[in-house]
Amino acid sequence: MSLKSEVYSLLNNAQRLCRDCPEAAELSESLEEMRKRLEIPLRVAVVGIMKAGKSTFMNALMGADVLYTGDLETTYTVGWFQYAEHPSITVCFRNGEKVEAPFEDLEKWSVRAFEKENPRIHDVQYLIIHYPSEVLKQLEFIDTPGLNSVYGTDAQNTLDFLSIKGSEDTLYEASMADAVIYAFSRSTAGFDRDILTAFHSGGGNMSSPINSIGILTKVDASGIWDIFGEQSPVEAAQAVTSSIMTNADMKNLLFSVFPVCAKVMEGYTQLTAEDWKVLRIIAQVPPDDLIDLLYDAHQFAVSTEEEFQQLGDTDARKRLMNLIGQYGTLEIAHQLRAGKTQDQIGDILQEKCGVKAIREILLRHFGNRTFLIKSRYIFSRIRSLTQEIRKNLDKSSHLYHVCEQISEEIEGLMSSVQTLKELKILQMYYNGQIQFMDEEEKQDFLRVTGEYGRSAETRLGMPEGSSIAAMEQTAKEKAALWHGKSSGWMMPGSYVEAAATLARSYEQMYYHLNALNEE
Repeated sequence: MSLKSEVYSLLNNAQRLCRDCPEAAELSESLEEMRKRLEIPLRVAVVGIMKAGKSTFMNALMGADVLYTGDLETTYTVGWFQYAEHPSITVCFRNGEKVEAPFEDLEKWSVRAFEKENPRIHDVQYLIIHYPSEVLKQLEFIDTPGLNSVYGTDAQNTLDFLSIKGSEDTLYEASMADAVIYAFSRSTAGFDRDILTAFHSGGGNMSSPINSIGILTKVDASGIWDIFGEQSPVEAAQAVTSSIMTNADMKNLLFSVFPVCAKVMEGYTQLTAEDWKVLRIIAQVPPDDLIDLLYDAHQFAVSTEEEFQQLGDTDARKRLMNLIGQYGTLEIAHQLRAGKTQDQIGDILQEKCGVKAIREILLRHFGNRTFLIKSRYIFSRIRSLTQEIRKNLDKSSHLYHVCEQISEEIEGLMSSVQTLKELKILQMYYNGQIQFMDEEEKQDFLRVTGEYGRSAETRLGMPEGSSIAAMEQTAKEKAALWHGKSSGWMMPGSYVEAAATLARSYEQMYYHLNALNEE
């Protein structure tokens, strides 16, 4: 039976037990909410300190100028993005009231600058933002105020929504994200690490490298990129992100950190016909001369010298610097010289600015595990609920026995389903409880547990398109290898458990491939 079938079977049985127990109505309601959660896209929270570029990144990811961004701290309320055919917003107040509002009112309900005009913004718990972006069909995003906001309420809105600090008013349906993106605006300073650690140990008690990644934003405007160099900002930032992941603390918190020029992509979506006219003029300047002109962004924007004026008036140049900056202007000019269309340039920027890579890693790393991540959360939630209920009950009560039976079924499922066993040892590895003998062992482990993808070739470390016979043989050899390692009497128990789990995973792959090979 598949994991999906097992989980639904568990929920069905748990609800049946609750129906036979009048005192279990509240528990049954929670179980129904969990069932609904299995059927919606994965929820991904974007968190970080203020001005880390979270809203800009969200705009770039969705390919639209949706969220208000600016030089000052702007995001006041939590915004929960969900797919819909037509844009609209639902304002969810702390008292449980919900009000539908036109999409044009988004800034009025989400930006601090509107608090005098709209004092009810202080009563908002979160906004549901309905938007027709393709990425929202697979992943829902939660945009949050900065965790170190100078306005305490803003940060608390984030903490309450994600249940980092337990709030009785926090709705279960929005109580915790399934996965997390943490935004850094430079390198990971101590303050960033402290906040991230607190997040993981608080409401993020289910957060780990299994469902958490980092993004390094503003890499085109943070001193990382050299305009005279041969590398793009994203390429130049790879050294920084690699350095971040050498930190043992960060390895225990994040799967990886990816650089992104979100501002360029956000600005690209706002370019007007007049902007493109100016960019085509700029593209006529020889590449080396253009680099010299763009070296000082302020001078490029405001200079009245003839060599600048012939590219466009100061308002036009200021606008380009505000929208796409030096790198965006340079890259678009380069692509225009190469004869690319506006749409083609958009696709190229998606790749060069790192947005495409992040979207792909989200869908691969999170998306491949959507049901697994949700199941993991649900099991943890049910355990907590039943444990809390039993604390205040007599052991002879009917509800006590219902909770006990549900807990036992969860434990049985956790110990029998192979994908859950893999998830368990993966979490142990990221917690530092498993040490492998060498890099080859570690790579076997990461591959077969799905860290690099769920295809048979990827899990076996083989080239795409490998024959079924070749994969079958590799799976057989790996199963034998890890069976041998699981019998090591001198090895720690955690290593032996991991080895036995890997051996069983390879065995299952072998049996499956063998069956395919015989068809």
